[in-house]
Amino acid sequence: MRRLCASPSRTASRFPAVPGMWIREFGDMPEIKHQGKTYNCRQGESVLDAFLRQGVNLPFSCRSGVCQVCLQRATAGELPEGAQKGLKDSLAAKNYFLPCVCRPEQDLEFVPPAEEDLYFSALVAEKEPLAKDVYRIRLEPALQVNYRSGQFINLRRPDGISRSYSLASVPGEDYYLELHIKRMQNGAMSNWLIDELEVGSEVEIQGPNGNCFYAARGPEQNMLLIATGTGLAPLAGVARTALAAGHTGHIYLYHGSSRQDGLYLVDELRALADKAPNFHYVPCVSREPAARGIQQCRAHALAFAIHGSLAGWHVHLAGNPGMVEAARLLALQAGAAADDILADPFVLKDLRAVSRPTGSQADAPSGRREFAPDPEMWAALKEGEVMNAILTDFYTRVFEDPVLSPYFVGVTRQRLIEKVYSFMRQIFTGEKMYFGDRPRNAHHWMVIPDEVFDYRETLMVECMRRQGLAEPYIQRWRAIEESFRGDIVKTRPVPRVVDGIELPVDGFGETVLDVGALCDSCERVLEAGEHVRYHLRLGHIYCRNCNGV
Repeated sequence: MRRLCASPSRTASRFPAVPGMWIREFGDMPEIKHQGKTYNCRQGESVLDAFLRQGVNLPFSCRSGVCQVCLQRATAGELPEGAQKGLKDSLAAKNYFLPCVCRPEQDLEFVPPAEEDLYFSALVAEKEPLAKDVYRIRLEPALQVNYRSGQFINLRRPDGISRSYSLASVPGEDYYLELHIKRMQNGAMSNWLIDELEVGSEVEIQGPNGNCFYAARGPEQNMLLIATGTGLAPLAGVARTALAAGHTGHIYLYHGSSRQDGLYLVDELRALADKAPNFHYVPCVSREPAARGIQQCRAHALAFAIHGSLAGWHVHLAGNPGMVEAARLLALQAGAAADDILADPFVLKDLRAVSRPTGSQADAPSGRREFAPDPEMWAALKEGEVMNAILTDFYTRVFEDPVLSPYFVGVTRQRLIEKVYSFMRQIFTGEKMYFGDRPRNAHHWMVIPDEVFDYRETLMVECMRRQGLAEPYIQRWRAIEESFRGDIVKTRPVPRVVDGIELPVDGFGETVLDVGALCDSCERVLEAGEHVRYHLRLGHIYCRNCNGV
């Protein structure tokens, strides 16, 4: 027996030894201390799995280090290699780690994230109206913020309510961080920012985050930017950044509002268009007659009517989630590559935020879409033969993929192929043959960011091409999958809804087995009549030896 004193390495974080923490002989289990209690962790077992086995709830979703929902901060012990996978350097330096990929070999102690590590203060330097119910707020952060135009930051009130706002400022040109705030009816955050937050006061911010920034493949690539409301903030910043970088391709910016008093920055953007011949600004209103120089229509409808072919274009979308979803589908159908479409629908993106109370999650969209049968598509798939080959190729790769495979723990590859085949066949043929969960319920517990959804779609398209499916049919299939993005992509788990009733997202239950089973931790054979604990979301069961029931 000896005290914890391993030498530090580039991939392992070091902390002060805690009295009583020892390296054990081979076969003994490390002890994990958390919130005043001690838990055991088996050799090779992740901290998350150890806690679930012992009936302790930690926040988690992907279980693979992708979503970072389970983030915790170590205060003693040594973090093993890989425990800080994918974390920002600033968090890794403060000994943050991911319990889902942390398999400790020695004793460890940790605490929940410190709020001051996730947020920092910024001074309100300016606040002025831009349009009816739209204000510009400029912030001077206490720390240097390395950001790109179009990314977002989270603002937090003293009572914990947080909201996400996109950055309109341009690094290197603007001294302050600039936000455009629209007053929302009964909006807890927007009304506070506009009515109560004073110039000279401080607000807490977190970020930057997001990938909706200027990222054209080359300076000659044409760009289509479509925004509604304050979605103009990130896209005006993207346009200014592109021009400052010497972009030579055409940049079309369509900005839509229901009424003319919702348009803003009109003079500034017209002046920019006069100065840069490759920049084109088109303001639109949809619910009242338009003044001279303003189009009377929906911005995205006009954009796609004019730009019918977007092959090789770079597309940015921001604003109302309904518009963003519709425009994403139209962009795909117009030939834009999925990798060239960047979207910023206005939803809260901070996993630890206190969300605006909006009623039951059961009222959220159910994901039920109506699709007309597509016999031409079904014929192109050789009545299912090609689709089966695509799905077999795809899920074979998924189960070998480090990013996607953790989302399918506990289900077989063949079962997934069969379920998705039935679901897509029903869509293409109209035959009623799928009886499983709709996408929202099937993925209700997963925290899936847009990046993972896009990663999955890229892999799917590769498999379609490998199996010989023609590009027009690939785009049809992609458009259907894109229509479910709003149900699948989310920043926090939502309850599963059955017959209008929300089921618990997390937690544990205890029961007596009616039939035999296997313990999901030690794999011991369990007999009927044994008392077990089970996890409500995962369905895993743990025997008395593993959980101490």
